[in-house]
Amino acid sequence: MAEEPNPNHQEIIKLEGTAQDESKLTQIGRVDAENFHLNAQQVQFLVQLESSTKEESPGVLKAGNPGKSLAYWQGRKTEYTQIQQWLSDDNTFLIGIEGIGGTGKSTLATKIYDEIAGFPKRFWADVGNGASFSDLARQVLTEFDFYVPEQEAQLVEALVKCLRSGQFLLIIDNLESLLQPDRQWGSLFYGEFFQTWVESGGNSKVLVTTRERPELKGFQWLPLKGLQVDEGVALLTALGIKGNLGEFVELVDGHPLLLRLVADLLKEEYSQDPDLGRLADLGLGNLQQLLTDPQVVGIHRRENVGMVLVLDASFARLSELQKALLLNISVYRGAVDSTAAVAVLPGNAELEIETELRNLVKRSLLVEKLNGKRRFGFQPVVLEYVRYKAGEQTEAHQRAINYYRSIAKQPPWQTKDDVQEYLEIFHHCYQLQDYNSAFDSIEVCNEFLTLRGYYIDQVELYGQLVSKWQEIGDRENRKYIASLTSLGNAYDSLGEYQRAIEFFQQSLEISREIGDRNGVG
Repeated sequence: MAEEPNPNHQEIIKLEGTAQDESKLTQIGRVDAENFHLNAQQVQFLVQLESSTKEESPGVLKAGNPGKSLAYWQGRKTEYTQIQQWLSDDNTFLIGIEGIGGTGKSTLATKIYDEIAGFPKRFWADVGNGASFSDLARQVLTEFDFYVPEQEAQLVEALVKCLRSGQFLLIIDNLESLLQPDRQWGSLFYGEFFQTWVESGGNSKVLVTTRERPELKGFQWLPLKGLQVDEGVALLTALGIKGNLGEFVELVDGHPLLLRLVADLLKEEYSQDPDLGRLADLGLGNLQQLLTDPQVVGIHRRENVGMVLVLDASFARLSELQKALLLNISVYRGAVDSTAAVAVLPGNAELEIETELRNLVKRSLLVEKLNGKRRFGFQPVVLEYVRYKAGEQTEAHQRAINYYRSIAKQPPWQTKDDVQEYLEIFHHCYQLQDYNSAFDSIEVCNEFLTLRGYYIDQVELYGQLVSKWQEIGDRENRKYIASLTSLGNAYDSLGEYQRAIEFFQQSLEISREIGDRNGVG
């Protein structure tokens, strides 16, 4: 993306982007900030919103059941019927729901999970934090009462055999988090699993939701767009909104999240009269002009422009504490409780923070999750917006590190959950570009990961460190050399011997260069 200055009119921004293959990036043309009130920061975020992002390190797999509310479910009869047909088709094994952020992919998948018949056992896996295939496979096998092999290299075969042995439903949510910008797999074994499942098939079904399609054949794809006008009107009516509902639904192409954000904003600010006519009072008087202007090219751009404008209006109406709360908890991966929130925003009472978290839920800026203890998370599009707003979060990352260090479990450890705090410390150190400390956090539990067979995690963790140290040319760093060796060991354990040799060879050469006899040995 290139930004072209205009010396004659400083408020005119011209952005150019190059779209490859089926990328969602579309031309934004020229935006006159004086007329449309769309500033450079908003435009830059729009471009970012068009692409998917991948977490920098293996995250937590959120699994078991969706935990998503269907309280305001409206419409989707055609889409529901289509997926139902595919689920009953003996020749369909992989189903994908694709759409831009906020169109309701996960909600539709939840509806399927909760109501579809014919699958005695089902499993929901949210991989939005970049969960490894190992975690996914082990939990699915356990849930479906199937043997879990010790070797990670055998997990693909085991999971396919498991799915072939019965009539199961496996839903994988937020698949785009596992993809690189070129739509290739960023995590080991996912591609191999999907390809093997397509080739073998069975009575079970695998359904995924994603913003981007992976480079893989065998899917039946359902492109998900916004709600129909009558469905959107029914949603706004159920939410208590007044005004010209049909016109507004049509204006925003029935985008479900956008409708919810607007409705909640109006209800919070004008509880006695939540009428769409009040949008001008919220700084959204130019919404219709912008979203109908020919300069805004493409349906995705139109919806995303509306999303950014409404999020900006919502954010501007928050108290300073609420703003700080959103910005600071955005450094976490996954849902957090009030204790974790206070850790990155010290000096506030936990009860006050929990109250504000619940107030943010009312504005659809957070999602509340009740599973034993109340936790709060972001809808993916909102999370991207808040992180973009926050910019560099050095202090918040450091506070998150201190928090995880304070609650980190000491050995002996039994499961990967027992060392999750160390993996989170790695993530935050990595974000701070403190690669030495990131290495230290993994070394603490490296032996445990090896003994428990979490070689994929080791490949991804040490692989990231090796790439960064190669990039900055820190060849004499002993932790770089140790990472090369650990990476080689992990690939060796996975049976990928040629790749293991390559990293062992690099470690050997550097050890010879710096005269490290122990390293050579």
